[in-house]
Amino acid sequence: MKPFLWLLPTFSIALALDGLTKAWAEQTLLLNQAVPVIGAMFRLTLGYNAGVAFGLFANGGVLPPVATGMIIVGLTVWLVGELRGGGFPSVAGLPVGLILGGAIANFADRLPDGRVTDFVDVGLGASRWPTFNMADSFIVLGVVFLMLIITKRKTSTVPLDK
Repeated sequence: MKPFLWLLPTFSIALALDGLTKAWAEQTLLLNQAVPVIGAMFRLTLGYNAGVAFGLFANGGVLPPVATGMIIVGLTVWLVGELRGGGFPSVAGLPVGLILGGAIANFADRLPDGRVTDFVDVGLGASRWPTFNMADSFIVLGVVFLMLIITKRKTSTVPLDK
């Protein structure tokens, strides 16, 4: 059960940080009004997104909650299979915790009104990345870390800290 040494704390921290930052953003920022942090490159701009990460499928509907639910169920099934098969290196608990924490945080945020709270706004001038939140960041970081672990594991003859 070594993976849970990383998974449960990481999951809990991701869930808590996302909830706290979204609550702070809603209480502090005005809707669609940018607050520069590092000039125009990094701003805080409160907005709401009925789509999935980074504004994809922004019309909302049933796809975002279904996609999020599929991610949560898929990761959980994969995790249980890896734990049963003994093929889950403990370090992989970190990215899985980030992904599950972010996915569940956005899922919970979406439940009351079908949208998530976004506030991180990066870009240069008119070229801006879609506004996002901490949960989106945790999901992306988790996927990148997990891919690195899987790649390292498949190319290495030495198992990662089993």
